[in-house]
Parts: sequence; C-alpha cells; structure tokens
Amino acid sequence: MTSYKIERRAILLVAVFLVLAVPTLAFAVPGSGEFISNYAPGGRSVTELYNILAKICLAILLLVEGLLLVAIIKFRRKSADERPVQTHGNLKLEIGWTLAAAVVQVYIGVITINVMTEVEVIPEPENIGITVEAIAYQWGWQFRYPDYNGMLTDDLVVPAHTNVKLEITSRDVIHSIFIPELGVKMDAVPGRFNLWWFNADGPVNQVLAEGERASRVEKERKVTTRPDIVSFFNPRPDRDVTGLEDRVTYLAASRTVEDVSPYAKYDAVEYRGMCTEICGKGHYNMYFRTVAMTQTSFDQWVKDQQTGSTEADGGAIYQQKCASCHGADGAGVPGSFPPLVNVPWTNDDTMKDAHIEVVLKGSEASTLQGPTEVNGVVYNSVMQPWHDTMNDVEIAAVVNHERISWGNKGTEVSAEDVARVRASLGLPPFPAGGAEPIPESELLAEGENLYAACASCHGADGKAMNGVPSLAGNTTVLSDVKGTVASLVNGQDKEQWPGVKSPMGRSMTDRQLSALITYMRKSWGNEGGVVLPDEIQRLRNEVQK
Repeated sequence: MTSYKIERRAILLVAVFLVLAVPTLAFAVPGSGEFISNYAPGGRSVTELYNILAKICLAILLLVEGLLLVAIIKFRRKSADERPVQTHGNLKLEIGWTLAAAVVQVYIGVITINVMTEVEVIPEPENIGITVEAIAYQWGWQFRYPDYNGMLTDDLVVPAHTNVKLEITSRDVIHSIFIPELGVKMDAVPGRFNLWWFNADGPVNQVLAEGERASRVEKERKVTTRPDIVSFFNPRPDRDVTGLEDRVTYLAASRTVEDVSPYAKYDAVEYRGMCTEICGKGHYNMYFRTVAMTQTSFDQWVKDQQTGSTEADGGAIYQQKCASCHGADGAGVPGSFPPLVNVPWTNDDTMKDAHIEVVLKGSEASTLQGPTEVNGVVYNSVMQPWHDTMNDVEIAAVVNHERISWGNKGTEVSAEDVARVRASLGLPPFPAGGAEPIPESELLAEGENLYAACASCHGADGKAMNGVPSLAGNTTVLSDVKGTVASLVNGQDKEQWPGVKSPMGRSMTDRQLSALITYMRKSWGNEGGVVLPDEIQRLRNEVQK
C-alpha cells in the first residue's frame, strides 16, 4: 500500500472521528444534557414534537444516505476506460419524491402548528389560576405577584396543576427566561411584556409513568459534581444533595447552594430556571428556583411571605447581587469597581446614611456624582440602584455585611434607618413583605409610550375631534377608574362611534393598563391620582366580559 493511500485513509479516519466526537463533546458543556420538558403538559407536547421530527429526519437520512451508498457501490466505474451509462432523469421517480417530500412537509407543518397553538396561545382569563410578572435585570430575576398585592420574590413559586400566566420583561438589557423541565422559553425585553403560560406537575404527578417517577426520585438522590473543566482543576468534594443543585450540577461551582432547600418544609418540587441570553459579566450566575407546590403548601407559603421576614442573610445577598463587581472579598477591581474594605462608607459611623443612599440609588447617590476617588484611585463606573429591588430588611442586611466584614469597623444599621433614608430621598416605601413600589415617573414614562397608539383618535394633547371623546378634562378618566378600565378592556359601541372603540386594553397586562390610565389621569391638565397594577387587577376581574 502506497504512502499516499495510507495518508488518505488516515485523514478519512480523523474526519470520521471528529464528526462523531464534536457533537458528543457538547454534553460536557455546563448546562447541556437532559433539557427534555417532561414535567408540564405543554413541555411534553414540545418534546413529543421534537421526537417525531427527529424520527422523520433520521428516516430521511438513512434513506438518502442508503441510496447514495448503494449508487456509489453499484454504479462505480469498474475500469479506467469504462464510460458509465448516461441517465437523463426519470419523470415518475422525480414526481414521486417531490410528492413524498411535499406530504412530509405538510404533515410536519400541521403537527407543528397544533403544538404551537397549544403552548403559545394564552388560555382565557377565567382559565388562568395565577399571573406572575417575571422581571429580569443584570444579573438576577424577580417575580411579582399582582394577585397577592404585588408580593415580590427571587424565585418563581407557583401552585402545581394550575395554569400559570407569565408576563416577562426586563429592567435593562435583553434577557431570556428558560425553565427546561417545564418547556418555558421566552425573551425578556425592556419596555414590553412577552407572555407565556405553563402548568407544572409538581409533587403529585399523575401523568408520568410509575417507572419514570421512580427514576426521577433516584436521580434526586445521586451525588452531583460540576461536569466541566473548572471542576477538573478545582475539584469540589462530592456530597449528597437534593433539589435544585442536582438539576443544575454546575450551580455548585458558581455560588453557594443550601444543603437544605429553603422550600424543604413545603410539599413541593423544584425545577431549574436560568437566563439564556448573553447579558453581561454576571450572565453565568442568573439562576433561580422554579418551585411547584400543592395548593395547601402554596397558600401557606403566601401567608409566610406576606407576614414579612424580619431577617435576611446579608452575606448571601452580597454574593448574589454585589460580588460580581466588588469581589467576594470586597476588594473591588482597581480602576473599574471601588473596594469596600477600609473605606469611609463602610467604617465611618457618620457616613451610615451615605452608605445606605449609595446602595439605594447607585450612581445617582449624591456622594457619587462625577469621578469618585477611593484610596487614591479614581472610579467612573456605573452602579445600579437597588431601591426598587431590595426591601428595607434586605438593604440593611447587605449594608451591615459590608460594614462588619473583611476587617471593617463600622457599626450596624437597622431596617428603620433604611426606611428613614428612603423617605428622605423621596423614594417609595418598601418594607419587608410588602409589594415592590412602582415610582410614579416610571408609570408615566411607560404610559406615554402606550398612549402613542391612542393618539391618532384621541389626539396627542388629549383633545380629540370628529366625535371621538376627548380625554383632557374627561370626567370618566378623572373620577371613574372602574369605568375607564371597563372601556379599555371591553371596548365601546355607541351611536356616536359604532364599533370604533376596540378593546385595546384586553391584551394589556395589569401593569400596562396601570401605566396608561395613570398617564391619562395626570396629563393635559388632568389632576387624577396614580392607579397601581393590583387595583387594575381587581377592577379587571369585576368588569371584563
């Protein structure tokens, strides 16, 4: 055998190895593996669709490659001077495979549209058990519960076997929410709400086969380690865990995960949730728990949340929200993010209020205007405000962690101190267990954007023409919030403008309606008050037809 033939065969073997090995290596990437949605009806439908498409693709691959191999072997040239028979097409054969391909495409289209309709069309309001706003930010998640007075949590907790409507948005850049076991995947875009819905199986799953349930229980008991190069060079002692860490095996090397889940006392099942849109340096750590509870446990959890926690783990909050910039040891990044060790904010008791203000307002704090010099180094970095993200107890906890850690000698602050500073800055109150405040300016800005779709009829200045009612000085807008909500969600069909007023508010979220109505009540000389989303939610339930 000549060296040329040996070289060609070696190249072929290497090519075959790479074709097989490269896709296999994907399973070593953190986050890869079992992303099959088996624990929600919509997710199971998507998984079944993927399986059907995979089988069709495999059948076509085997058919085409099989025919190709047969043709290569059967019709190969037998000698150097042989001239193959020239074939110029077969009409019946060509019509046959064209029709076959068309039938397959139509079938795929029909089953795909059926599944898309099932999982993407939001059920009617009377069939929605609970609505949750999923709010992404750099770099974490918050979940607001309009049905429970705007209650705010860091994890998505829902009752099992209940239709859950997600209203997904972002505070800053584009993110994407992903709950693989439940088949939830949707972009979070600033300034708009994208909608999704799901129904989680939870602790009592009557759909999965008994063997699959047993397999899942066994999986939750197995030892977990991080399956990537980080753990290879920095191994982490194996330990038996259950819950989220088992499902997100790479989470253990990213941040601390409790040996005992904070939801262990409830009858619940945890699923992993994450961001799947590159959104900055903290993207890798944007995980959250999705917890499906029995209705009894969920009711108890809501009661526990609304009671209001009097404690918060400042160290854990710091690691989740602050360490990505200021460092786990508070040393910061020279020239980019200032240190928190041995600086006046964290050591001088006369600067307690200034320290609280910095955490509340970020770069907008009075002490951070312009270049900031810390220990001889000038910093111009931007810090996000936390006043609308953390309540008074959480702010106090993280401030105290910074004031007594890493050798700092500052004295502690209380939640009452935070509430006092918050009020002095004109910020809305945010006590522990309370709803996240929505600043009036934020609602007005959102409402102005939404009103642009109304201006063509009602006028940019609220003074309409051609029989359309003006909104400036409108008594219904100013004094009848319920009537305004009814008009927006049900539309109007009066003699003056029959059929013209469509129910534009029906597809809006409670927050969007809140912003639009607040804008109308406080613009063009109107002097109405703010209408918050929880009030909209109550009125919508009363008036929607």
